[in-house]
Formats: sequence, C-alpha cells, structure tokens
Amino acid sequence: MTATTAVRTLSETELVDLVRRVAADRSCWEQHVDFTGAQRHWAKIEVPEGVDVWVISWQTFQSTDLHSHGDATAAFAAVQGTITEIRVDDLGRLMPRKFSPGVVQVVRPGEIHDVRNEVVEPAVTIHAYSPRLTEMYYYNWHNRTVTLDRIERSDGAQAREW
Repeated sequence: MTATTAVRTLSETELVDLVRRVAADRSCWEQHVDFTGAQRHWAKIEVPEGVDVWVISWQTFQSTDLHSHGDATAAFAAVQGTITEIRVDDLGRLMPRKFSPGVVQVVRPGEIHDVRNEVVEPAVTIHAYSPRLTEMYYYNWHNRTVTLDRIERSDGAQAREW
C-alpha cells in the first residue's frame, strides 16, 4: 500500500473497513511481525488514507495499560491469535472481552481501555487511528475508580513508543 500526503478524518465505518482491508492483505503487515523482544513490537504501515495504522506483535502477558487516544477514533482487529480488551464499566469494574481474527473493535475518543495478550500463543493486531494519533492519556484503576496518571503527546514520529 502506498501513502499519499492527503490527511483526512475517517468515519468509524471507513476506519473499520480500513482495518479489515489491511488485515486481509498479509503482504502489508506480515513482514513487520516480531516476537523477539521483551516488549510488544509495533511497526507503522503506510496507507493511502493518510491515517495512522500500526501492526503490533504481542507475546504472552504483554499489554498497553489503561489508556485513551485523545481526539482520535481507533479501530483494531486480531489477525493472529486472541487478544483481550479491558474496559471499565459504569460500576467501575474491569470487563474483559476476547477478540479472535475477523472481529473489529472501535474505540471512540475518550473511551478508556487496555489491550493485552492473556494466552500462551503470540498474537498480532492491526490498529488504525483517525485523526492521526498525537496524544495518549494513561490511567490508574484502584477500588473501581479510574484516575488520570499522565498524558503523553507526540508529533507522530514517537507514537510507536506508546
């Protein structure tokens, strides 16, 4: 896939379709899969839509921590293995949901979640963000209460460190 310089905000439907298209095209993400490090591995994939798309390789027990994506809408899907998304419900409980290949999950601006690999087999996911991901909010959870821990901002070049 070739990138263009045009940047626009995609609708949720367009973002989901983009994740499905990238997930279905192993040739655009397979070479980025890497399970050798102690941290999850991520690589940016250039797409014509001009939004952020990342392929992430997850070993067992790797996670993102509770976070939200600033003003970006996100969509993600497993393309290999099973991934767990954790969200906080209205009662302050951490609620897990497992995703196997074929299901795309949307995360709207301000929604707090964690993504993790809780199984022995490695996993691979595709994540897309629109508009481009420029800030991440990280949260602590204690006694059914979520509090903001920190905000990290980036011009996009450092987003891979999130």
